[in-house]
Amino acid sequence: MRLLGTLPFLVAACLMVAAFPLAVAANKKSDMQNKMASAGAPSVAAQPFAVVTAQSIGGIINDLHTANKLQNLMSGDNIGYRVFIQHEQDVSTNQAEVHDNADDIFIILEGAATFVLGGRLDAPKEIQPGEWRASGMTGGKEFKVGKGDVVIVPRGTPHRRITTGQDVTLMVVKASAPVNK
Repeated sequence: MRLLGTLPFLVAACLMVAAFPLAVAANKKSDMQNKMASAGAPSVAAQPFAVVTAQSIGGIINDLHTANKLQNLMSGDNIGYRVFIQHEQDVSTNQAEVHDNADDIFIILEGAATFVLGGRLDAPKEIQPGEWRASGMTGGKEFKVGKGDVVIVPRGTPHRRITTGQDVTLMVVKASAPVNK
């Protein structure tokens, strides 16, 4: 599916989509937020804000093209999401996965990749609580995506990315319920 609009619009839209379930799921406030709210003051920011210019994203993309790696833009246990840019070239070893408590949004910045979505994991193994991996999938549907495409994978959805013979740079927004401490 191709979405019309500029990259900043896509990023803003994806962040809003990612944040909505978090706002609904995060009914419990931290102790500091509760104290502030009971004192009649607004809550405090969970993390400093970030403005990432197109120029700096271009620099990150250029740096990432030297290897299969990623660069975090923002993450933290207390905010419930992670945003990063990842470059991947000719990778056939990506495992199929399911996240019990996290949604993934993939924004294709450059290149192309193949996503397999749906179906079920073959012999899944829980690598950490709520994070499942498998060497294969059964019954998923294959999608070829390219620059400007957006793939939204709700939690619980089996998925796999294949870049064999392909080169892709993507922005990933991973949204989960924030950890209350």
